[in-house]
Amino acid sequence: MLLCCLVLSACGGQESENGTEKVEGLAELGEIQVIAREEGSGTREAFAQMVGLEADGAENANADQTREDARIADSGEAVTEEIAQTQNGIGYVSAAAAEEDGVKVLQIEGVSPGEEAVEKGDYPLSRSFYLVYSGTLSDLDQDFVNYINTAGQEVVARSYVPVKEAGTFLSNKEPGKIHLTGSTSIAPLIEELVEGYNEYNPNAQIEVTETDSTQGLNAAMQGKCDLAMSSRELESYEKELLEYEAFAKDGIAVIVNKENPLENLSLEQLKEIFDGSLKNWDEL
Repeated sequence: MLLCCLVLSACGGQESENGTEKVEGLAELGEIQVIAREEGSGTREAFAQMVGLEADGAENANADQTREDARIADSGEAVTEEIAQTQNGIGYVSAAAAEEDGVKVLQIEGVSPGEEAVEKGDYPLSRSFYLVYSGTLSDLDQDFVNYINTAGQEVVARSYVPVKEAGTFLSNKEPGKIHLTGSTSIAPLIEELVEGYNEYNPNAQIEVTETDSTQGLNAAMQGKCDLAMSSRELESYEKELLEYEAFAKDGIAVIVNKENPLENLSLEQLKEIFDGSLKNWDEL
């Protein structure tokens, strides 16, 4: 019996300082390399808010506590490419953009960013996608929004979580142009929705410009676009100046290189990684 206990003890993993079991193979990865989105990114702002990285009283409204040695990527696609090429890297992207070769999606608090977990809010990094505008929509703008809220929800459901039941849509086939600008995370979905809408209304010309959520919202306030795309919650002053509605739900996936043996992180560990409190993988 004693021999059996000794063998079992030797086979078990070591415990880290916070009492969780050490993951074998992490030490070989060395320093943690964070890949973060640029300031102004809705994904970055949503991630910072949910993880606890917001910087209170900062002069820059977009500032947060992301570690200074983080590499900055200007799109989710760029983050994914960096992680696939960086064995010790960690980053965050829209869950729909995370299923790429060379990367692995981590569980957060033991929950994966699956459709059901995002819909119910069980996944800790769940968020909404918003269409935002100033004033009153034109007939064409409203027709496009009506499509998104009805038949377009079937398009949303292909890769994201719809917020409404898909319904029948009849277009007024209004001619004209629509200009959307904002979140790079939302843009691929909007492109799919534009394609679907044009089957109902071939008279519409719709332009989608990728910037980031903050620039999109500013453009809406300045009257420089018809609709803005935001992948973060609006600030209180933005809500006072703009109209907005959610049209999809999404999870922010935390990704690492496929060679990383890690499977799960707590929100506290995630915060400490991204604010620089944890600098090496073997500290987990």
